[in-house]
Amino acid sequence: MSKSELSRIEKNIQNQIADFFGTRDEPRFVAGVSGGIDSMSMLYAFYRLGISAHVVHVNYRKRGAASRKDARLVARMAREWGFEYSIIQVDPGEAEGQNFQRWARDCRYQLFETAVRERKAAGIAVAHNRDDQIETILQKMFRGAGLASWSAMQVWDGRLFRPLLNVSREDIAAFADENAIPYRTDTSNLESEFARNFLRNEWLAELSDFFPGLKQNILRISKQARHYEQAIRWIAKEITGERGIDRESFHTLDSGVQKAVLLLLLKQRNPDIQISRHSLSRVETIDQLQTGKEIQLTGQFSLMRDRNYYCIIERGQPDSFTGAVLHKENLEQTSCSKAGLIFDIVSCEFYRDNETLCMDTGKISWPVTVRSWREGDRIQPLGMEGRQLVSDHLTNRKIPAARKKEALVIVSFEETICAVIFPPIKNSVSIGTISEQVKYDADTQRCLKIRYSK
Repeated sequence: MSKSELSRIEKNIQNQIADFFGTRDEPRFVAGVSGGIDSMSMLYAFYRLGISAHVVHVNYRKRGAASRKDARLVARMAREWGFEYSIIQVDPGEAEGQNFQRWARDCRYQLFETAVRERKAAGIAVAHNRDDQIETILQKMFRGAGLASWSAMQVWDGRLFRPLLNVSREDIAAFADENAIPYRTDTSNLESEFARNFLRNEWLAELSDFFPGLKQNILRISKQARHYEQAIRWIAKEITGERGIDRESFHTLDSGVQKAVLLLLLKQRNPDIQISRHSLSRVETIDQLQTGKEIQLTGQFSLMRDRNYYCIIERGQPDSFTGAVLHKENLEQTSCSKAGLIFDIVSCEFYRDNETLCMDTGKISWPVTVRSWREGDRIQPLGMEGRQLVSDHLTNRKIPAARKKEALVIVSFEETICAVIFPPIKNSVSIGTISEQVKYDADTQRCLKIRYSK
């Protein structure tokens, strides 16, 4: 089919495919198709352009015979246009006590994601249009969402492909009419019971008569919001490094910008995170936070001060190392790997460097246990006469507060701590500290050698 034979909508989609997916093999999508005019028009355009897609229709069984007719139309046209398809029924009873619209959205996107993984698709194609974009921006504004979120939806965000996002609902209706595309009308969309329907059916229709160009002005706001988001990303990159958020730089920012930067960094870790305005307001007192202390932001994340930095701590990460017992006779036979470390018993005739720890095997009470350190653990560091809390030793060795929990200890059979192993830190001067009690000397014949696996 020559480009001259394509409609404006089809040319637009073709250009988007080229812009976002380049000249590589034609992308394959999972297409969410409800049977309505938007999704059926998108599917027809895919058919005309030869775009590969697996159609997924979710039947919520809320509208009886009407829901069944939606499913039959999608199946019939998918077959006629040469698409593979799945018709999936879900139980609306699972939404009891919940916001049904939110439950239905979460449900269908989970199903779409599953289909993407199973078919190794490039992404999910959905039929959001320009009017949907306007409604989304307004809803976020009215709900008090931050300015950065007003940038709303993108044609391709790395997960969702929205080929009709720049096309008005009116133009889609004309495209469907010109090509005799069959579609179903969900009559519940004509009712103003839900917020989006109210905006669509009453509020926007009325205001557009009073304020010509209203929709274009709202879309212009989204572009300005995108510029703001880019600025916040630049600021976040400038003040964040390997150790965390630079404290001094963070406190030069206005309170509102501080919150925007922190929210951006949280969303980079979890795009679906929900954080209340009250939780973010805790940042206003962060300058009073002492080193090693933290403030809880959500059930998943907290913010900890680590001297001149702030670190985002994520809960629900893998539990600390539970421990392993090492026997001398086994290590004499072969090396052992535990918790990212390699343990060997070797002759002491080797060059010692900062990437290894060595202890006299004859001074160790075997077997030894490798475990995470605990509050109250003490060690007599090499070269010292008295003992020191492991927690204090880690502080003295400038281990970042956010990484302290990763440190391990080597404990002898008699419960003596033989060594502290530091978490792997770039440019660190040592892998850890051994105890004065197990140091090797001129009389040492065999050593327990510890190093991090590469």
